[in-house]
Amino acid sequence: MKKATEIIQKIESHYVGDDCIQIMIPYEKAITILDQDGILFHNKTGSNLHINKYLEDERRKQFPYSNIPTHYSKIGLFKKMIFANQLFEFEKPYIRICDGFISESFVVKDNNQALLINSIMQNDKYTKHMTYEELLKFVDKNDDEQIYYVYLSGGLHPDNCALYPTEEKIYNHIKRQFEKNVKDFREYQQVHTDVVGQYLSQNPWFLNYIEQSINNLDLSLIDFNVGIGDSTLLILRINNDNIKIQGVDARFVRKDDFKVDIYDIPVNKYTLEQLKFMPKINITKEPRIPLRLNPGVTKHDIQEAKQMVKTLRK
Repeated sequence: MKKATEIIQKIESHYVGDDCIQIMIPYEKAITILDQDGILFHNKTGSNLHINKYLEDERRKQFPYSNIPTHYSKIGLFKKMIFANQLFEFEKPYIRICDGFISESFVVKDNNQALLINSIMQNDKYTKHMTYEELLKFVDKNDDEQIYYVYLSGGLHPDNCALYPTEEKIYNHIKRQFEKNVKDFREYQQVHTDVVGQYLSQNPWFLNYIEQSINNLDLSLIDFNVGIGDSTLLILRINNDNIKIQGVDARFVRKDDFKVDIYDIPVNKYTLEQLKFMPKINITKEPRIPLRLNPGVTKHDIQEAKQMVKTLRK
């Protein structure tokens, strides 16, 4: 996880309503956006699961480009990004997990305009050793909260799958790795006559012994330090409108010993005074929506949105 950076955007009046703004959120492959009420938006390339509460919110119709809820555009010469319209209410934290980053968005109203801060979230890391049961209890839901499991990549953990493999499955994974290692060395020996190949040929008992011993592995003899899980697991706990976030990286060390890196990620709130006196405030640009990247969008759709911008600016 990277050190915090902050970007302040000025939101022009035609994207500012009585209680919220409309903002276009960019992402490349996967994204999940949450607030204290739960998941607002989720999309992942190649997945059939899509969540978009924006489409259910009647407030969207007061803003330009609500007729184009998502579109593709380029950043730079080659990078194609997806942009999704979202409604962010004032003085309410929004958590965005996207393409390997976790960031917070917070909006404050400034007369008929608004200021939006997007900050990559900081974390305090510490490490604990746990048994398998302790690890499961640590990541489990408490009775008085909503809980969401999101990977740092932006993907959601499937509801019907265990968060972590059992120790038996981890053992079988290590066993398969041993079998693969022996197979790779035998294939290497057949085609190479270098020092390693000669050693294996001169000492055939070496691979034979490992192969025969695989079924009797003692997982307590050494520290395997095998990662479990595809990427950092983010646990978002919501209780009485408060959001608590922890990141978890777990590694299997040896039988009933897991090394768990824990990241406490605080959620912040901001005031208008804090944001107005930031050294740099960026003006949010109007979107560019190329028709060649958006076959479902028509020229009329874009003209209609632009006309609404002109009308609301008056």
